[in-house]
Amino acid sequence: MTDGEDDILARVIDIAMELRPDSSGRIKLPTERELADQLGIQRPTLRDRLTVLETLGLLQRVQGSGTYLALPNSRFLQFYFGVALKLGFISIDQIQNAMEMIGREMAGAAAIQASTADLEALDDLIDQIAESDSLEDVVELQFELHASLAKACRNPVIVIVIDGLSSVIRSVIANKVRIISMVRGAFERNVEAYRALVQALRDREPELAREAIQECYWLWRREESKISILNINE
Repeated sequence: MTDGEDDILARVIDIAMELRPDSSGRIKLPTERELADQLGIQRPTLRDRLTVLETLGLLQRVQGSGTYLALPNSRFLQFYFGVALKLGFISIDQIQNAMEMIGREMAGAAAIQASTADLEALDDLIDQIAESDSLEDVVELQFELHASLAKACRNPVIVIVIDGLSSVIRSVIANKVRIISMVRGAFERNVEAYRALVQALRDREPELAREAIQECYWLWRREESKISILNINE
């Protein structure tokens, strides 16, 4: 995208910011003719720039109603990181490192912000993990646990980040679940590590919560190292 294109998009957003959002938080843009006149550009040029916003999820065209500017959903980020992983621009290890850094801060914030309902939801997810005999279900439940922890932070930025990374986080979890499934007692240790995390949240101890979730990640690495040692010995 050129500087000129960036400038047009920025001006479209500036115009939108002067308008009042509707009950859904969307901002209805002027018609293409009106918007092109305000920007001093041709309608085909404007249409191209609006298509860029639509691709990014910032624009919604509603038949018979108009064109709206709105906060995008996370599908674009999910697609971006999913493709980056498949093409090798990022690795599972790099995603896990980022996940650990974000996870520690989520745990610390959740120890302060989590409600009783949040803690009960986390307990329920851990119980389901403990009772599940399906690797696919365990992967999904562990992701939901991280997503629930993000919600417990009461920070919409964290929720958006985790949602945007959801596809690659699931890839990390799937990789680790597959590995620990080969180590006797690893699932039980994983569940107990999660229970220790929720207890730290319940005790309102941010630093203990950070240490507890780090122990969850270290457990993954320890169980993985056991498999590596076994493979070397063989």
